[in-house]
Amino acid sequence: MLEKRLKENKTLLEKTIKKAQKFHAIIQDKDTQLQDKEAKIKEQQNEVEKLRIKTEELQNAYEAEIEKRLAIQRLIFGKKSEKFVEVIEGKGSLPLFELDTDQVDGDEENLEEIRYKRPKSKGRKKQDISQLPKREVIVPVRDEERVCGCGAEKQLVRYESKHLLHYVPAIVEVEVQKREVLACQKGCEKSIVTAAVIPQILPKARATDSLLAYISVSKVLDRQPLYHLEKKIEREHGWHIPRKTMSRWMTLLAGKMQPLVNLMKEGLLNYDVAAIDATTLQVLKEPNRKAETKSQAYCIRGGPPGKEVTIYEYNGYRQQSYVTELFTDYTGVISSDASPVFNGIEAKKGITLSYCHAHARRKFEGIETIRRRSKKKAKKGLSFHVLKYVYKPLYEIEADMKNLSLNADEVRAYRQKKARPILDAHKIWLDTYRDLTPGQSPIRKAIQYSLNHWKGLVAYLEDGRIPIDNNATERDIKPFVIARKNFLFATTQTGADALGVHFSLIISAKHHGLDPRAYYTFILNQIPLCKSLDDYEKLLPWNVHF
Repeated sequence: MLEKRLKENKTLLEKTIKKAQKFHAIIQDKDTQLQDKEAKIKEQQNEVEKLRIKTEELQNAYEAEIEKRLAIQRLIFGKKSEKFVEVIEGKGSLPLFELDTDQVDGDEENLEEIRYKRPKSKGRKKQDISQLPKREVIVPVRDEERVCGCGAEKQLVRYESKHLLHYVPAIVEVEVQKREVLACQKGCEKSIVTAAVIPQILPKARATDSLLAYISVSKVLDRQPLYHLEKKIEREHGWHIPRKTMSRWMTLLAGKMQPLVNLMKEGLLNYDVAAIDATTLQVLKEPNRKAETKSQAYCIRGGPPGKEVTIYEYNGYRQQSYVTELFTDYTGVISSDASPVFNGIEAKKGITLSYCHAHARRKFEGIETIRRRSKKKAKKGLSFHVLKYVYKPLYEIEADMKNLSLNADEVRAYRQKKARPILDAHKIWLDTYRDLTPGQSPIRKAIQYSLNHWKGLVAYLEDGRIPIDNNATERDIKPFVIARKNFLFATTQTGADALGVHFSLIISAKHHGLDPRAYYTFILNQIPLCKSLDDYEKLLPWNVHF
């Protein structure tokens, strides 16, 4: 009996073990299936994460393309002003087009105001408008109204005057120089004398100093390509002066005027505050270069107070080497943008680069302008903060100092007190938000730009003579850029160098309050008489008074 029970228990145990093994196998199978499902879920999650990252990248790329399109639209169609105006909700918005100051309601007569403006000259008061040339036109009363009803002839009592601006066309005429030839009446031998030839800057040119000055100033200030000027003179005056002839005249004149530019450049490099900017210029015929290759034309400003100059120079090869060699013996501060071309200057001992805040500000201003256009209801972002709380007060400080007419030492002290705390706080802000913004976003690039060039951006705080930005140099290079857009290129390097000489003299003369054409006519007349360095120095813009 006992053996039977033991046998039954054994059988039951075996069945139980088999069932347990079967259940264990099922559990293992379920566990394997669960692990497979978890692996698939994890794989799917990874795919979803990859898709999310890809979607985010595409979204960022899309937004970047939209911003580029808006930036291009602004560049082509938008206004060029970078003025920051805060739009307050509920109090109107910015006008679509910026109105001129004279676009106001009022009389039609007020909208047609014509004022006389004469360039200021040193040592001379502003000319009284009453002394301007006038021509009178008497408008008579009709004959039938000159006799009174009583039969008596009416007498002139007064005039009703009306002032109109009148245009008298320029005159191109032939100047005939007749030199006296004298001889003894008694017929003495060797008694004939002839008046000396009037010295001319271009003896073989059939043009007076006045015409040469007109051509040069038209090319530089009026941005007249010589082929336009050729047609204009022929159309208005009937004279045909080939453009090749005018081009040769300008090149020859530049060679005669080079000593003046050398003196100006020497004074600029001997002063310890300067500024530089560059633009492109295409020269067609240069050795070992394609005609399509564009080179750089440089605008350099500087010089001691009262003797400030603006120099323009063309360089076709190795831009960084040119800039470094230009300032070989220079010691002081140079205002510039952060172009890599100027890195060689910063490496030189005794030279400090002061970077332009307008360039740093422009990175944020473009973002803010595009934000307003593309996301009208978006919250004010980081770019708005920089414009309102950093650059608006910084430029207000500069305006206040200008109104107070502070000297250089006072400017430095004022900046240290007012501007430095703003820039110190701005540096902390930049460090904080650099890592909180997407790596390839415009705002991250703007922040990184300021951080990369921070040393140069705060350099202006240490010297009251250093401007906060390089806008003055940009304004000086703008006439060159506009003129280049008209004449497009220079044919030879000699022509490009000549262009720099003419721009240097004419723009510098303009800054010193001289009428450029009158100044040019004067120096063209005087250069043939120069015998020494002192003679040339007397012709520099600050030494000439009309």
